[in-house]
Amino acid sequence: MFEFSITNTDDGLEDTGLSPKDFAEHKIDLLPWIVSPFKDSTGDDLTLDLRQQSNNLELFFDLFFIANLSTFTSTHSIVDKNTLVAYIGLFAILWFTWFQITLHDVRFSIDSVYERVCKVIQFVIFVGFAFVGSEFNPGGKEHNNTVCHVLTLLECLRNSMLMATRIKNFRVLCILLFMSRFLFAIQYGIALYFIKTKTKALTLPISLTITSLVLIAGSFYSMVPAFSESSGNGLGIYYVWYIILAIEFALIIGLSTIWRQLSFKKTHLMERMGLLTLMVIGEGAIGVTKTIAKVMGKTGGLTVEGCTLAICIILIMVFLWMFYFDNHPHHHYGTIRQQFWAGLHFPLHIGIVGVVEGSQQIALTRQIFRMFGEVEDQIHQICVIQHLDGTALANALTTVVKSMKLEEKLESKDQAQIVLTEVLAIANQTGICSEANTTNLAALQKFPNDFNEIMIDILGAIFQSTGIKLPSGVDPSELARSTFLTVYIYYWASILITMLSFAALFWLTKHKEQRAVLFENVAIGARVATALIAAIFGALAASQTGLYYYIKSPGILPTVASLFFLVVCADRVGRQICVRRLLQEGNRDAEGSGIKMETLRGGSHREGYLRTQSVEYR
Repeated sequence: MFEFSITNTDDGLEDTGLSPKDFAEHKIDLLPWIVSPFKDSTGDDLTLDLRQQSNNLELFFDLFFIANLSTFTSTHSIVDKNTLVAYIGLFAILWFTWFQITLHDVRFSIDSVYERVCKVIQFVIFVGFAFVGSEFNPGGKEHNNTVCHVLTLLECLRNSMLMATRIKNFRVLCILLFMSRFLFAIQYGIALYFIKTKTKALTLPISLTITSLVLIAGSFYSMVPAFSESSGNGLGIYYVWYIILAIEFALIIGLSTIWRQLSFKKTHLMERMGLLTLMVIGEGAIGVTKTIAKVMGKTGGLTVEGCTLAICIILIMVFLWMFYFDNHPHHHYGTIRQQFWAGLHFPLHIGIVGVVEGSQQIALTRQIFRMFGEVEDQIHQICVIQHLDGTALANALTTVVKSMKLEEKLESKDQAQIVLTEVLAIANQTGICSEANTTNLAALQKFPNDFNEIMIDILGAIFQSTGIKLPSGVDPSELARSTFLTVYIYYWASILITMLSFAALFWLTKHKEQRAVLFENVAIGARVATALIAAIFGALAASQTGLYYYIKSPGILPTVASLFFLVVCADRVGRQICVRRLLQEGNRDAEGSGIKMETLRGGSHREGYLRTQSVEYR
């Protein structure tokens, strides 16, 4: 039995008469209420008590960001320009909120009761973002000022209800953004309190930060009444969100650049950005498994093509991981450059999300076209080859439609009924598949023009059966064709943005005394070249015929995987050449070169792999 004595200590905690080791052994370690983020010092020489690694609370918070991203991705398929803009818009709100929290945490956050309370509030805010994201579609069809007399009464009522719901959600989003920025102001206010108790050196920048955050919070709150039915599609209001976020980013980064004591030097910011990048790539792995199940699990089982597409998606994810972590910086490369490096992770992350999610949608698109092609061949056989008519034609077409089991899936059930109704209408047309009506078909035409409408509806039903979430009130048959174009363009645009971001990050982290110039030039050049090739492939969308035949083929994912593989090969060759050159220089002048040769191989004695950032300089 221990006898506890209570005495005052310098850190404000109660002393129980036990050593810290005794506390740890008996699991009664006392969490402080609040801790100063600054080291003990005198005068104006005040330094932050920086951590070198992320703590568990920060990693726990990252999961809420990824959970939001995963939820929004699963409920908002990118099918047109509006859904693409909505996806980027909500991602920007999530990312910049996470980024501002991280900028505070890497400098001022130390585990305490106060810090955990702040994190709980931030958890609640991010859960609120998930609620808002369910109906986040700025500029969507329901927001247009369409006069009700051109719509059916039911459509008008439905659009009005959806519009009212989304206006309410946008107001909630403004309140959540207000709460998050107001909490930031409180957190920086606590930091200011600890500063003023010791020195006035950093009072001005912290005060400016607090003032900016209060004004930004007020700006978000003032937008709440602006969202109303009279605002129409509200695009002019939505843009204000992103203008404010850009100003906020510039202010926080600018202040930390001017006052170097508030910079991110020697913080674990690089680790935080790396961990989030890993989670963003990992979130895609969840979607990949679902896509593979859709492509192979329910439609034909294990096939060579399905396995190839699955392997390509996995390789693309692995290559993205290699591009980032094989060249992750391990040294300080300049305060200002570090700010740009951190900010560049926004286009990088949105590009990675686009590549990973786009790869899945490209695989689903190929699956849709494969199923549709099989239906075309079967109907060609029934109509043009066998010349069935009447009841025989109706039975054969019904068998084809039901073989796809479209009516068994909730997403395509209604569309399948429309197709079956059209089957009966076609069968009632006498002589539609007669020799006289099928003899003079065009070169690439597989059946008479009377089948065009039902084929479009079959394509829409197959499109829905893949589980792609469609905007309410949209004809799936019409949307399917525009979706393929949207997916194709944003997929190659994402590759372009991702590779340019990798090239920029690589250039920013170059060591001033780096001697592996060839490797850097080859690596940057390979990424820029891949971005240019992506732009060329994206331009193929200008040709509808070329786009149709390319997107219906299984060649897109192997093309991307091959491009990424060539970049990896270029990195390998550049490293290999630099290793040999540095080893030759070391052999000629091992003592005078200023390079420790044992560090050139990234800690490995096997020749060939060079991590340029781990080269040590005297």
